[in-house]
Amino acid sequence: MGNEQLSMFQAAQLKWLKGQVDNLQDEKHKSDARPGIERELWAAMEELDDYVEALKEHGIVIEHRRKSWAGG
Repeated sequence: MGNEQLSMFQAAQLKWLKGQVDNLQDEKHKSDARPGIERELWAAMEELDDYVEALKEHGIVIEHRRKSWAGG
């Protein structure tokens, strides 16, 4: 919900940030995950959360639970 309010750039940026989190979460669970993956995942999640918060400040509501990463 809320995606209809996004510009093409904002939608692409949001999709890319979510993809980064998804890819890093997948890699985290591999037996051969690279060192530092936890730090990279945390940074990607923070960047996604910050972007969603910035959109909300401009009146664009995105269905996203901030800090919902526990147990991810």
